[in-house]
Amino acid sequence: MTNTFMDGKVYVRKSKCKTCIFGANRLAGITQERVDGMVREADAAESCIPCHSHMHEGAEIEPVCRGYFDRKSSMALRMAEAFDVIEWVS
Repeated sequence: MTNTFMDGKVYVRKSKCKTCIFGANRLAGITQERVDGMVREADAAESCIPCHSHMHEGAEIEPVCRGYFDRKSSMALRMAEAFDVIEWVS
C-alpha cells in the first residue's frame, strides 16, 4: 500500500531520483521489460508507480515517481494535475 494520496493532495516528486527506473542510472537488475510491466500494471489499475527511493526510506508519504508522472499515462494523474491537487515534493 502506498501513500501517494493524502489530505486531498497527490504527492509527486519534483524531479527524478538518481536511480529512477525511467532514467539511465536505474537500479541494477531492473530490466526495461520489468519497467514496461510495472507501467502496464499501474495503468491497468489506474494507479501509479511510487518513487522507490522514498519507499525504502520508510517515509509517511510515498510520492509518485517523477518518471512515471511525466508519461501522463494514468487518467487519475492527469485529473489530479487538471484539478491542481498535486503537491510537489523533494
